[in-house]
Amino acid sequence: MAVFTRLRLFHWLLAGFFLAAYLSGDGAELLHVWLGYGLVGLLLVRLLIAPLRLRGFPRLLPPKGQRRKPGLTAFGTWLTFATLASLALASLIGLGMVDNGDVLAALPGVGPELFGAASDIDFVGWMGDAEEVHEFFANLALGLVGLHVGYVLLFRRPAAWSMLRGLRQPPGPAALLSSAPGAPAFAALEVVGRQVETADTGSFSLRLPDALRERFTAQPGQFLTLRVPCAEPPLLRCYSLSQPSDGQLLRITVKRVAGGRASNWLLDRLQPGDRIEALPPAGAFVPQDLDADLLLLGAGSGITPLRSILEAVLRQGRGRVFLFYASRDAGSLIFAEELAEFSRRYPERLQLRIWLDAEQGVPSRQAIAAKIADWPAAEAFVCGPQAFMDGACAALGERGLAAARIHLERFGAAVPAAAPSGRRSRLRVALDGRRHELDVPRGEVLLEAMERAGLQPPSACRSGVCAACKCRVLKGSASMRSNQVLSAGEVRQGWVLACQAEPSSAELQVEY
Repeated sequence: MAVFTRLRLFHWLLAGFFLAAYLSGDGAELLHVWLGYGLVGLLLVRLLIAPLRLRGFPRLLPPKGQRRKPGLTAFGTWLTFATLASLALASLIGLGMVDNGDVLAALPGVGPELFGAASDIDFVGWMGDAEEVHEFFANLALGLVGLHVGYVLLFRRPAAWSMLRGLRQPPGPAALLSSAPGAPAFAALEVVGRQVETADTGSFSLRLPDALRERFTAQPGQFLTLRVPCAEPPLLRCYSLSQPSDGQLLRITVKRVAGGRASNWLLDRLQPGDRIEALPPAGAFVPQDLDADLLLLGAGSGITPLRSILEAVLRQGRGRVFLFYASRDAGSLIFAEELAEFSRRYPERLQLRIWLDAEQGVPSRQAIAAKIADWPAAEAFVCGPQAFMDGACAALGERGLAAARIHLERFGAAVPAAAPSGRRSRLRVALDGRRHELDVPRGEVLLEAMERAGLQPPSACRSGVCAACKCRVLKGSASMRSNQVLSAGEVRQGWVLACQAEPSSAELQVEY
């Protein structure tokens, strides 16, 4: 997505200069021609990319569903397409009206003889008065650009701002560490709002000081790791962001867990004006393209990261959202009013299907498959209890969706530890500029083995979700019990989470 936003920004800047040179008259004719070359080349690249359906590059035309039922989003897409088409036609006709051989001969070391008779080719002669046709399309493009600017200012300000500053990548795990060796970079955030969602669920709005806004940049679908002072030492718990960040506030949603010390403390004790320590947003449960259609399937509090993704797509993107949300009963529906409002405001882009266990029973694989049978085969995001996610993944598989296009969010679902065996691995670790060697029993994770040997490697959540303990395998191999934060590319490069990685080779060498 970041690649496309930069290409789009460059595209519109070039188009703006092109139109400015056109308005300046004959004095900038040569500049106008050269800008036309660049614009035609960029438009050609965009046309070649469109049929490839590369990830992050939206369609040139609205999806079929939006064509049959046009709305504001479809209007914006058609407006963009018409503007680009007018610019392309004006550029091509303009290039047919000049002697391109002479223009290109202005390049250093290039002579007119290089082009020969090619410079005399006239592919617009059949138009009669090509200059008049050129002027028509140029003026049409100017009018459409003005209309497009008005549309963006009225309806697409967040997306335009994202394009101008570029989409930031999720902070890498290295950004989670403070300057103190081995210490996670927790920061105290002020609670400025508290909202009751259901009888056992509440949301907290946390203010970001100016100094932390860059470091706490969040993407929809990510989570915060909180240090909850309900025990000694404090407990580390992860809570999903339930709303896209506006750069000033982060909103988390907490569901009370029976016997859960952290969730009960937060819901019983945390009030506006208090402060809570948190690590920067993390997690890979993030859509790469807000202009693409998305399938969201959630159950219970699993709706929390999905609600953030849903709002980001509807407000900042152009894609459609298909949401299946299962809950115990009507009183347990989290964000019920907000989802209803989104459905009312975006009827052509949001398809919402609610499932109540009290009325319909627990949703099985067959039930979920029947509910989503008419959905398109799009990128899917699934979050909820393990049984629900298993059924949802099976239902999506029946719809023909490849496993690589199904993204799962699990908290507290680590693979149980294997019983340590008599076999040991020799671990060599580079930490804080020094090298250490120790034996690790098979079945023990690297973090515990290093701490048992007196080392102090960085760590935080110890659940495989914050990446504060990330280290790289240089030699040998290790397998992770759970991984909720490292991308597939990072895993291929050898990165592992020390709190989840068990040695699987006789010798293992890692570095921080």
